[in-house]
Amino acid sequence: MLGKIERIENNQVYAGLNININNVQNLMNLYVLMQDNNSSYVGEIVNINQNKIIINLLGEYKNNTLVYGSIKKPAFNAKIDLIAPEYVERLVGNATSPNNTLYLGTLPFYDNVKINANINNLFGNHFAMFGSSGSGKSCGFARIIQNLLAKDNISEKMNLIIFDAFGEYHQAFKYINDSEKYCFKAYTTSNNGSAELISIPPWLLDIDDYALLLEVQKKSQLSIIEKALRNVHLFKMPEEEVIKYKNSILANGLLDILQSGKPAPQIRDQIFSALSKFNTKDLNLESSIAQPGYTRSFRQCLIIDENNKINAIELIMSFLQTFLIDNVKSVLPDGSYAYTLEDFSDALEFALISEGIWKSEKIFDDANILKVRLDALLSSENKDYFNFPNYISRNKYIERIVTTLEGKKAQIINFNIDNLNDRFAKTIVKIYSKLFFNYAKALEQKASIPFNIILEEAHRYVKEDNDNEILGYNIFERITKEGRKYGILLGLISQRPSELSGTCLSQCSNFILFKMTHPLDIEYVSKVIPNITTEVIERIKTIQPGYCIAFGSAFKIPSLIKLDMPNPTPNSSSTDLENIWFN
Repeated sequence: MLGKIERIENNQVYAGLNININNVQNLMNLYVLMQDNNSSYVGEIVNINQNKIIINLLGEYKNNTLVYGSIKKPAFNAKIDLIAPEYVERLVGNATSPNNTLYLGTLPFYDNVKINANINNLFGNHFAMFGSSGSGKSCGFARIIQNLLAKDNISEKMNLIIFDAFGEYHQAFKYINDSEKYCFKAYTTSNNGSAELISIPPWLLDIDDYALLLEVQKKSQLSIIEKALRNVHLFKMPEEEVIKYKNSILANGLLDILQSGKPAPQIRDQIFSALSKFNTKDLNLESSIAQPGYTRSFRQCLIIDENNKINAIELIMSFLQTFLIDNVKSVLPDGSYAYTLEDFSDALEFALISEGIWKSEKIFDDANILKVRLDALLSSENKDYFNFPNYISRNKYIERIVTTLEGKKAQIINFNIDNLNDRFAKTIVKIYSKLFFNYAKALEQKASIPFNIILEEAHRYVKEDNDNEILGYNIFERITKEGRKYGILLGLISQRPSELSGTCLSQCSNFILFKMTHPLDIEYVSKVIPNITTEVIERIKTIQPGYCIAFGSAFKIPSLIKLDMPNPTPNSSSTDLENIWFN
């Protein structure tokens, strides 16, 4: 018997020692069993002196199982005994069901005692992995996945999607392509031939995706994007099938200009600009406009007289009204036909002259901002990420993402987005995450094809941004709140948890915490993470690199774990100045 209980305060048991600690091993952080006449309790020694120990209560031992958390407290006559190392693994290490558990590492206070996580609880829920730079996050994540790949019974339905902010994980996982069991597929933004270039079909994007791509700041701009998307088919279908719709939309826009009340020179210039960019064989600057006695071209009818007026304005309006039709075909693209970003650009510019745009300078300015941003995208290297060669449906595109060039199913798909700036990288990650979410949501059998989306440097993407205000939702918050039932799970890896969305963080069920030193991050974690204890908070300030504290639904109790080094390691080592400077 180790000692006798003297008092109990909150979740701590204070006991006097019955042994001479100078004659025994170091007792700090060892587990004890406290047994009274009715119940058994498990605790951890967290403080010790020559005569006394303080024990944190961890849970109750019922039916040969540790139940984390305790409502009752041990009686004062409870016996306190150290738990033997061979029993610790059974008690806290999830060692009783090896087929459903994943080896993580060892308990540093018990040599060779292994700690395992319940696979379904770990990867079937959202999880977060935090730690300062250099604390071991990248190596820790790589080791955990390598341990997973060491198991023999993983199905080809495993889809681990990694958004790799610094291109670290290609080195850590490419080795699995040498095996016959599993496959690794890599995408890149560098176009250097080491992997397939990221390429997203524009026709698979919807209003919200284009809003992200064009950095929409006002709700009013969504209707402009919608109008542009409803016009896209006019630039992809045969001219003879859409000319009457084009004529009607164009005529409506020109009538808006004529009736805007602006000075005649401005009206003329806007009509010239519109018909120079968009025209049909029926409606253009050279179209003939007849009146009794003679015929003039549209261009000639726009001549301004000595009174600074367009005398033929009534004639022009009568001519344009002949093109108006009811029920102009206007449907949003459904992904059933291909179009390019250039087609969308034409459709957006066509929206600038469509009904209502010219009546309001504010609306015109909002639309023009979108056009400027789209033009900037089309003139940048980023446009290459939307040059998809052939038509493909959404389902086939998702299947293509997870299939290697040799036609094998890949279990790990790594997107190296190292070359993208933070703003554009966030957009790309959101678009892909939404594609996976919508694909899974549309499956007939719910959650039949799960996707685990891992976000390295998650604070770059999972922010408290304006998506909720503009779109009505944030895709990452939607995934963390709704994704589990569809099989879409998030893994958040970050060195700055204080910059993450609190909503997303509060929905995580498991946490793997490495050393953290920034006071804002520590304070944020202590407030947002459910059920985190002050002991865990204190430990993460001082633990060594390669050690972590893991807790949540996948673990029986919060545990300090020493992780093995991955083999091979990710490409995440710090700069070696000794060898660079003194070679």
